[in-house]
Amino acid sequence: MAIDFNDYKCQFCGKTSTNFVFAAFVCEDPECIDKAREERGGPAGHMKKKAQGRPILPDDLIED
Repeated sequence: MAIDFNDYKCQFCGKTSTNFVFAAFVCEDPECIDKAREERGGPAGHMKKKAQGRPILPDDLIED
């Protein structure tokens, strides 16, 4: 099953999505891609969290 990126909007600027990087649908704008990287925690952000003993799931998915 293939994902049609045109069905999604860039979560930072609202343009039509062309990529899925750093767990985010983004357009081709390098600024939006950088925002997705920073939101994720930078390069290997999930592994940094794991090394610190923190959960790698986004905070909004973790139930108290």
